[in-house]
Amino acid sequence: MDYRPIPEDHDEAVHRLLSYAFQPERGPDPDDEDHERPEEYHRRGLYDVDPDTPTDDPDTPTADDLVVTCGYYDFTARIRDEFHPVGGVSAVASPPESRRRGYVADLLANLHREFREEEIGFAVLWPFEYAFYRRFGYAMTNTSVTTSVPPAELGDVVPDPAGTFRRLDAGDYAELDTVHRAWATEALGLRRTEGWWRYRTFQGWRKDPYVYGWADRTGTLRGYLCYTVDEDGDDKRMDVSELAAVDDEARGHLLRFCRDHDSQVDTVRLRGKAGETRLLQTLSDPRAVDVEVRPGPMARIVDLETVVDALSFPDDATGSVALAVRDDHCDWNDGTFELTVGSDGATCLRSDADADATLDIGALSQLALGSLSVDELERNGDLTVESAAARETLAALFPTEAVYLREGF
Repeated sequence: MDYRPIPEDHDEAVHRLLSYAFQPERGPDPDDEDHERPEEYHRRGLYDVDPDTPTDDPDTPTADDLVVTCGYYDFTARIRDEFHPVGGVSAVASPPESRRRGYVADLLANLHREFREEEIGFAVLWPFEYAFYRRFGYAMTNTSVTTSVPPAELGDVVPDPAGTFRRLDAGDYAELDTVHRAWATEALGLRRTEGWWRYRTFQGWRKDPYVYGWADRTGTLRGYLCYTVDEDGDDKRMDVSELAAVDDEARGHLLRFCRDHDSQVDTVRLRGKAGETRLLQTLSDPRAVDVEVRPGPMARIVDLETVVDALSFPDDATGSVALAVRDDHCDWNDGTFELTVGSDGATCLRSDADADATLDIGALSQLALGSLSVDELERNGDLTVESAAARETLAALFPTEAVYLREGF
């Protein structure tokens, strides 16, 4: 097998493969074009190359040799209040004739090695099946909340008209980005590029969203929302994928924009981070709201030593703990490591010491990101701690944080 970047002249083969993997009802030969992607997107493929087969160029496999494909985004994401490189794994797919042969495992092994060489400490993805990616060390980072409400019910929580709404396009990305940076402050919040705004925010897989912004009386943009209007049986639904505001005033006016669709849609659906239940607390009839909690993306530490070297720990947290880490996929993370945090920084080195705590790489990833606490991981059976002192040290080093990856990819 040959792991390598996918060249442009294999575009058609990749598009056929991805379309059939994620939209099988369209068949293996779609007649549309693939979407344009941001500059931070990179494609990788695994080619089944037979060295005994004659070819004009033995170093260049053909599109027919492609057995599994993926892409990754070289993201910059907030982790522990600082920005770090993160690999966003996407579009992992193989045709039916190539499945259940270990090709995806081989592809991911190569991709994770590439991340390690590039000093990318974390990988994130949206799974088609959670159990599948747990096999490769991934664990869920966060949940999300979807709130559905009849637009007229929002009348109780919106302010009187003020400021102005205006339709925005990709050329306005710099203004949008200023709002986004003030709004997306949770762990795994991305620092978006111009390409991401143009080709991912303003373009959808099936339908491009509408984007409107709210500006105060000085003309300063202070909030925006991205939405589509879709058929929901006999009803129409305003599906808001992002409602970004720098403060409560801007949020109120964006909700006013949604309320003013009451003559056009039957339901407004808002997506938000876990715990976002403010409408339940403020509407006159909270029973008018349906709230659905959904599982979110998954992440894993790619290289433990790289992560610890770059990670910020609480200023008042110091100590040392021996971690027995299980990683069946990346052997460089498998073993016992002495994690030491002091006033001069942190180190994570292999050790022969007896373990103070035992966990797998997925649980350690949740701990490092702040998704779950030491107590939660213990209750879930994903962490074993040998002493109260070790538990106290781990809890001090890895406090929980709000974690929310809102972008799909």
